[in-house]
Amino acid sequence: MARPRLLVPLLASAVGLGFALLVAEIGLRLMGVAYPAFYRVDAARGYGLRPGAEGWWTREGRGWVRINQAGFRHAELRPGPAAPGNLRIAVLGDSFTEALQVDEAVTWERQLQNRLQASAHCRVRRGLGGAVEVLNFGVGGYGTGQELLTWRHLARFYRPQLVLLALYPGNDFTDNSPDPQPDRPVFRLGPDGRLEQDDAFRRTAAYRWRTSLPGQWLDALMNHSRVLQLANESKNRFAALLRLRSKAGAGPASAAAIPVTRPASESAWAVTAALLTALDQEVRADGARLLVVSVSSPDQVWPKRAERPADPFAQERRLGGLLQARSIPYLSLGPTLQLEVDRHGLLLHGFAGQEPGHGHWNPEGHRLAAAAMADWLCRP
Repeated sequence: MARPRLLVPLLASAVGLGFALLVAEIGLRLMGVAYPAFYRVDAARGYGLRPGAEGWWTREGRGWVRINQAGFRHAELRPGPAAPGNLRIAVLGDSFTEALQVDEAVTWERQLQNRLQASAHCRVRRGLGGAVEVLNFGVGGYGTGQELLTWRHLARFYRPQLVLLALYPGNDFTDNSPDPQPDRPVFRLGPDGRLEQDDAFRRTAAYRWRTSLPGQWLDALMNHSRVLQLANESKNRFAALLRLRSKAGAGPASAAAIPVTRPASESAWAVTAALLTALDQEVRADGARLLVVSVSSPDQVWPKRAERPADPFAQERRLGGLLQARSIPYLSLGPTLQLEVDRHGLLLHGFAGQEPGHGHWNPEGHRLAAAAMADWLCRP
């Protein structure tokens, strides 16, 4: 008789919990609280953008984000070549390319597209009789290796004439370190100097869970439940706070402190050079041309000139040498944007009410970057 007695309070508790969750779900929806998961596990790249995801990004800045069914930030588009007379540019990069912090119309890719489209000089020089299409294949946290894989597994099927690789000097070179990573493939050089890809991330417990049936079910449910989204967002923000505290060491970091760019190891540079060579060769094999641009890091365009590093563009000079040896066109945006900051007292990184000068480009940063890139692409 004990078991039936126990079942009654257990059942009542379950019903009560279910009702509370239902009320919370309805309340969150009425208040407009939503934290959609924009990323999902990817067998080739470790993770990527979730096809069809849409909603507000509010962790930094505020941008309405919609990911198309192919898994990149652009209107729906079928694979295949551009229409005759159109110029199609595929952009590979990390979070500075992805640009979740601003609406799509504000991103440097969309502004670059509009500028190229509107420039009569550029249209005559490139023989454009149709539209300009700039496709944004950026994914936050990617290094050059994942960008190479994005070309292989996604971007190349849209047959662009130009491929623009956007590198972030703040961490892209260190991201190419051959050290093992739990959530992504790693590239390293073998004894013969050739690139080798290590997919050990597929053997981790986290990957196996997320690709299991229960993991996939929970992943799908999370994108329909505001309660689960709120719980997941709270977990992510708490983890980010712990990372910031660990970086700060014993004492709290000042919000006004200038960010520091950590130099990459020689092994990371060796892998970077090999990845750039591989990407250039594969882009050429598909009938396109590779171009490289480096965006700015916060320390390079820090509003207080006296607080900047003594030599903020050392990595860009080294990158420029690698690219020149491979005949790959290169634009370093940092010096141009720094000059604009010094002339006009601008703030290009960071958003109102958050950390000024830190993080990603704000709308002013996107505007100036697009203008500089458009001028570069239209030069004779």
